[in-house]
Amino acid sequence: MKLERARLYHVRNYQDEVFFFSPGLNLILGNNAQGKTNLLESIYIACIGKAFRTNRLRDIMMIGQTQYELRLIFSDSRRDWDFRLRGNGNERMMMLDNQKLDKRSQLFGHFPMVLFSPEHLKMVRDGPAARRAFLDREMSLQSKAYFHELIRYNKVLSARNVILKDQHPDPAMLDVYDEQLVRYGTSVYERRKQYVEQLALKAAEIHSEFSAGAETLQVNYDSDLNKTEDYLDKLLQTRQRDQKQGTTGFGVHLDDMNITINDKDVRRFGSQGQVRLSALSIFLALTGFIEQGLGIRPIILLDDVFSELDRQRKQNVMDRLADYQTLITATDTDGLDQTMIDQAQIIMISDGKHIGGEIDG
Repeated sequence: MKLERARLYHVRNYQDEVFFFSPGLNLILGNNAQGKTNLLESIYIACIGKAFRTNRLRDIMMIGQTQYELRLIFSDSRRDWDFRLRGNGNERMMMLDNQKLDKRSQLFGHFPMVLFSPEHLKMVRDGPAARRAFLDREMSLQSKAYFHELIRYNKVLSARNVILKDQHPDPAMLDVYDEQLVRYGTSVYERRKQYVEQLALKAAEIHSEFSAGAETLQVNYDSDLNKTEDYLDKLLQTRQRDQKQGTTGFGVHLDDMNITINDKDVRRFGSQGQVRLSALSIFLALTGFIEQGLGIRPIILLDDVFSELDRQRKQNVMDRLADYQTLITATDTDGLDQTMIDQAQIIMISDGKHIGGEIDG
């Protein structure tokens, strides 16, 4: 899958700009706060149906305007794909090839991508919810079966929690919900466990290369279900506690990923550089999973990924992405191989305007 072009009309700080992309390396250059990340976010929206810096799509509309439109053209070996998002602040409409999409999940699998941005360092630095969100997002994009099982689990979980808040909850209803939690929760658990085990192997390989063998990255799936052989029995044992607290205190909705370097918890003891490298290793490990699972090579979006990497690690990243369409935002090309720069599509951005593709000097 390749991104051919994009038009941003009243999107963030873009009045009305059109961009064309190379099937290989695209360097999006400019000073800070000029709109480079806004362009990547627009591409992300077309791939996943939501933004990565806001929970509301209307927030991408340019301040002072009453409507916006985002249009991107993708292509594969067979055909072109036309994605459009239109909105006026209160309403929005998402379309693919002029067919309205009722749910953003209808986009899943069409335009696979991997995004790494400073926002995604939260996957390592923040609490378990950030890592669950990472797992659920990436797995849902690759497997509609997982996505639907997760939705069913969360609906049952919400219904059970409502009953738990009742002063006199119906035991028979709790029995029904417990059985459903076990059914969907077990499936979510097994899929996550297998996914993390495979992801961990690839991420460890990448991190070893980045650290020249000096560091060992380990990623382990930490789940309540690792600690019991009888899911249903555990729900029954904890029911009284759950009734007192008004919420379900056992299950896959509390799962986590433990990320360590040389057996030390990166979240608690890792340096800023280790946090960035471990997150980057995990995100780069996704590329092979997506390609294998969907049969489509993902588009790679890297936002300010080079700011704290030395020359060798920059080269390591580029070597790994040589066969992918890659869009990278940066303030300059310092540390990149000159041959690579000469072969790249250069997109210069200043104050929300596409000002050409020439590098001064």
